[in-house]
Order: sequence, then C-alpha cells, then structure tokens
Amino acid sequence: MEKLPFLMFKGQCSLDFGLLIVEKGSYKGAQRDITYTSVAGRSGDLITDNGCYKNINIPYKLSLLNTTEREFVEITHQIKGWLLAEQGYFPLWDSYDARYYRLASYSDEVNIEQELRNLGSLSLTFNCKPFKYSFEGQSVVTLTKTGTLYNAELFPSRPYIKIVGSGTITLTINNDAFLLSGVDEYIELDSEMMNAYKGTAAANNKMTADDFPTLYPGNNAISWVGSVERLEIVPRWCCL
Repeated sequence: MEKLPFLMFKGQCSLDFGLLIVEKGSYKGAQRDITYTSVAGRSGDLITDNGCYKNINIPYKLSLLNTTEREFVEITHQIKGWLLAEQGYFPLWDSYDARYYRLASYSDEVNIEQELRNLGSLSLTFNCKPFKYSFEGQSVVTLTKTGTLYNAELFPSRPYIKIVGSGTITLTINNDAFLLSGVDEYIELDSEMMNAYKGTAAANNKMTADDFPTLYPGNNAISWVGSVERLEIVPRWCCL
C-alpha cells in the first residue's frame, strides 16, 4: 500500500482513510501581490508592489478503496473529522514530491459522504500559502563559531534563530546587524512571525534592528560579538 499515491495533511496519510490520489490538478504558481492604479491624463498604470505573494488553490481527486457499507459510513465520518474538525494552516505534501511541503487549509463545505457514495471519488481543493518549504530546511543547523550558511533556493527565507548566550550581543547576517540587549541564557528570533521571545515570554524590547533576519540565496555570512555559546538555526528554505 505504501506504493500507492497519497497525500499527507495534518500529519495523517490519506491512505489511512482508504483514499489514494488519482489526479493532482494543475494550478498556477503564486501571483505577486501588485496593485495597478490608473492616473487621469497619464498613459500606463502606476505599479505598486505590495511585497508579498497571494495564496494558491491546489486541487486533488482521490479515489476510495473498496469498503463494506459499515466501513464506508465510519470512514466518511473519519474523513470529515480529518479535514474539517480543526481549522488553520497545516503541513500538506504528497508522494509526487516528498522533498517539499506547503502550509495548507481546508474548509470547503463539500458533501463528502454523498460524493464518495455516488462517484467513488472525492475532489478536494486546499488553500495554500504561496511558498513551499523543503523538509531539509526544517533541520536545525548549529553554529558554535562564525561561518556561512548556504541557501540553495532562489528565494530568501525567514528563519528561526535561537541565540544561546547572555548580556549584550550583536548578531550580524551579511550586512544586517541585530542588537540584542539583556539576554538571559537565550533569546529566540522568529522571522516569519516577526517576533522575539524566550519560551513563552515576549522579548521584542530586547532587540534593536530594522527588520528580522533573512537568509538570501547563496552564501550568508553569520557572525556575532558578545558572549554566545551557540546559534541554533532552522533556515526554512523555501521556493514557489
């Protein structure tokens, strides 16, 4: 059964519910969020780049393996719970591309039981954040001395960084400096969330910088000044 095409969502495999992929629909790449504004008396719209990408929809068609009537009712209830019981963004990936995952949400009000009973298949469309993330980029990279971190993707990533140290620390990534004051044991920087904290305690007041750290394509030089034992970095390599 492990050779059958499947998708993973919320940490559960579609094959656990007797569903295998029969078709992964085509979808467009993420669209840049750009505003075009017409100006009276001027030829050509003004372009405002809003600095982000829009969500995309990814469709799947899944077929239900043979079941008895009792199994069918139980499985359809389980499928509804899997897809709809909890809302938010969750990892989504499939056996066609096991190197990357997306952050996806599912909220369609499809009649799952009727569609499976009448057609023997189920069409699902997931609303996904624009980037897909490599599983490799979720591994922790530990630095105990200054060095470089290579981003093999063509897009910048927004990492998680835990700085284990104390006192006043200046972290430098490429040409960007991040001043950290009053560090007690460690401080955490989450660039995706744009948040500095220690465990459950906020620590944004301990960081002085224009932005949060970014890892650009290619080599990223990382250094620091101050009492630092180590850096623990989850780079979150991503692409479209």
